[in-house]
Amino acid sequence: MQNTAIARPASGAAAGAASLSARLAQDLAPFDVRPARTDGIRAARAFAAQLIGEGIVTAHDLERVHALSGEAALYTTREDGALTGVLAFVLLNAAGLKAVREGGFDALSPAAAHVAGPGERACAFYGWGVAATTKTSARRVIDGARAIMAGAVGHLPKFARPTTEAGHRLMRERLGFVDLPGCADDLVWQPALEEAIAA
Repeated sequence: MQNTAIARPASGAAAGAASLSARLAQDLAPFDVRPARTDGIRAARAFAAQLIGEGIVTAHDLERVHALSGEAALYTTREDGALTGVLAFVLLNAAGLKAVREGGFDALSPAAAHVAGPGERACAFYGWGVAATTKTSARRVIDGARAIMAGAVGHLPKFARPTTEAGHRLMRERLGFVDLPGCADDLVWQPALEEAIAA
């Protein structure tokens, strides 16, 4: 399923991360992908590490960024009560977007000064990753990711640095990311929808 709605740019300071977090939850709900509860973050991180490897964000940093972003960094899906999928990303403020473009963004331990907090305008989306143990949950998190990229964060430039072959295929073939021009370290991106349409 592909969501083809065109997102319009949010205006002014009212388009902060607080309202964006509500829109993210709303866009993901039809796929049964929900914001992670604070007490489930460590389990979600362990789950992802089993599937992706240990070279991902630490549980401490995941908890920290999830809190800084107003609980808008980690989402999970379950089947029969068991955790079966995760979707994680960072909403970046203007300083965070500048850091990504200049090569100064630490994806494994994002600086607090780079994370868009509640009430602060989000300027970019940085995909941390997806992981799932069943086809149903993989479809949910991928379709949910597509929905938010066409909806809630459609107006933002989107970045990611896939670390596995499966991640590279997902980002490029299924989510439409391309190599970031002028970047030599595997960073991929997708422009804001309005920029893509204008081109």
